[in-house]
Amino acid sequence: PMLKICVKLWSAPLDTSEDYQMVRLQAFLRIRQLSITQPYPFIEDALKMTYLSYAQRSKFGTASNVTTVLPTLTFMGNCIVELYTLDYASAYQHAFVYIRQLALHLRTALMKKTKESMAVVYCWQYVHCLKLWVAVLSAACGKSGSSTDGASAKLGGGIGKDEEANL
Repeated sequence: PMLKICVKLWSAPLDTSEDYQMVRLQAFLRIRQLSITQPYPFIEDALKMTYLSYAQRSKFGTASNVTTVLPTLTFMGNCIVELYTLDYASAYQHAFVYIRQLALHLRTALMKKTKESMAVVYCWQYVHCLKLWVAVLSAACGKSGSSTDGASAKLGGGIGKDEEANL
């Protein structure tokens, strides 16, 4: 129940007030602490619940509200990157399932080419989830001995706005 409450506070509606950001931070710090100190299956639940909450919230990160929602989604994404680099064995299992799910959605869209199948991949939720997995994989490479530094792998870090516009 403690994990469920913390994840609910961490992923609450995209409230950008400074007071709520402190609540979100404290909830994440508790999730991280519990993930490190509790026996094995706990981290599995933490990884799953935080990613699914992020995916659910990222649905609301659209171009029209980017200035208010994007900082919160970036913070939440950075939290998930932090959690997924705590235990690579568990992270691999979850990353494989969720990245594969995104790939299957893309393949379905390319093969069917229906309005509904294309809408699944032409949405902000899909883009935010892809961006998150790029950050998780980059951080994992950075922490496992690569020459990249882990901080640049975080969402919103490592690439300037000018370089990002050229991608």
